[in-house]
Amino acid sequence: MTDKFDINSLSKEQQGSPASYKQCNALAIRFAKKGSMVDWKLKGQIFGCLYSDVKQGKLSCKQASDLFSKKSLPKKYKDKITKYLAEHDC
Repeated sequence: MTDKFDINSLSKEQQGSPASYKQCNALAIRFAKKGSMVDWKLKGQIFGCLYSDVKQGKLSCKQASDLFSKKSLPKKYKDKITKYLAEHDC
């Protein structure tokens, strides 16, 4: 048994479907980890950004799966979070 998920085991239709809540949550935790600790505030911001993209049809299951191979959160998401925080005086 492998411990890695193979996105190619899904049909093209499934890969194109919206990313799941659990995918977004797992990605948010992954990118919010600082050593062995999770920055929960940052996790919430990342999750909100990713799930917002899902709801707008901008983040598919395949795209979310591909994000797991990244070492850090892509710049486009960091910029979205920064812009949101600036606009809402957070």
